[in-house]
Amino acid sequence: MLFKKQFYVALALATVISTVSCSDDDTSTSGSEGSTATSQYIIAADDTENSYLVGTEAITEGSVSALGGNGLQVIGTPRWYFYKELAAFSFIYNQSDPGATQSFILDTEGALEARSELNLTVSIQSKGIFNNKMYIEYSSRNYESPVATFYTVNGETEAIEGPITIDTEALAGNGEYAYITDVEQRNDELLIGFRTIKAGSDGGDNAFASDFNNHTYVAVYNEALELQQVIEDEGRTGPVAGQSRSQGETGIEVLENGDTYVFSSAIDDADVASGVLKINDGEYAFDEDYFFDISAASDGYKLYRTYYVGENTFVVQMFTDAASASASPSYTRNKFAVVNVVNQTFDWVTGVPEDISSVGIPYVDADSDEVVFPINTSTNPHLYIVDAATATMTEGIEVVAENISAVGKLNAEE
Repeated sequence: MLFKKQFYVALALATVISTVSCSDDDTSTSGSEGSTATSQYIIAADDTENSYLVGTEAITEGSVSALGGNGLQVIGTPRWYFYKELAAFSFIYNQSDPGATQSFILDTEGALEARSELNLTVSIQSKGIFNNKMYIEYSSRNYESPVATFYTVNGETEAIEGPITIDTEALAGNGEYAYITDVEQRNDELLIGFRTIKAGSDGGDNAFASDFNNHTYVAVYNEALELQQVIEDEGRTGPVAGQSRSQGETGIEVLENGDTYVFSSAIDDADVASGVLKINDGEYAFDEDYFFDISAASDGYKLYRTYYVGENTFVVQMFTDAASASASPSYTRNKFAVVNVVNQTFDWVTGVPEDISSVGIPYVDADSDEVVFPINTSTNPHLYIVDAATATMTEGIEVVAENISAVGKLNAEE
């Protein structure tokens, strides 16, 4: 059982219980504002200075507000990561300096509660879960400091191990420097996706410049973060990335039969196809006979991030413009598709709003074959639900806030 931690002084705890709001014409909404149920969707909403967490039991319709005392205020505008359905971790990014990290749970009565702030020496870029631990890391993009720094955090007890450092020049092995973008468990191994970058060693302004944009790299580590080997492919697609600014997520997925599919945006090179490679169960090489060319299947577009819903099927978020993929936020990611990696089918999602300004971190509901995306438009933001079976997107609950950045699901502690 998790021990409740005292709320640190910089946070303001607001009551999460509220009645459902009504409009001026007395037409009520059906959202569950500030729910205290023992299983809730948790929405991260932002304004210009702070974030707010608000819970709701239902997301298909109605309205919920994170303002006016309905939500739990969180200092800053962090990036969110949900550890299973137990805790929501907030990471405030501060480049190579430490960034505030804290997590939030539902107490036994279903109220949101903050746990103690974690003491880390670096900000966090990439994350993944291995058994009951989160592996979180920061990769330097400066050739004068060629290291990636890892910590492990027990998602239940918050016990921390680390830091553990990896020599990124040695990992790259090609005269550049490894920049880690994804962490995934395969049996008792860690699969770590990385791209290689010059990190300023060429005297240029672009730390992410590379001579290896048509290479795909996956490193195999044991639980102690000791390198076992590197799996490499050349000429078919590009690096595992799913990168926005410094943050990399998704791209490596182990399926139920043990096969691993590796997705590439083919970032920063219009001439390299975005595609999917496969590592067969128990093997340590890319399958030479398998390549799913996403750029060809989509008539020239590149994928951004991928979300597995089961039965070989992924909902993928795509870059808006053809032949473009970049970590820069100026490159929008407003298209969606459903792909089956075994059948190699690609279907555009219909029902996507036309005036998207940004898309947040989604919740994957594999039991329902759905992915729930927080989407900001010219009106109040909403959650939108993609049904993978029909490749359709449906507008869900409205969130009264300036912006929503993430949605997940938490179950109350027992």
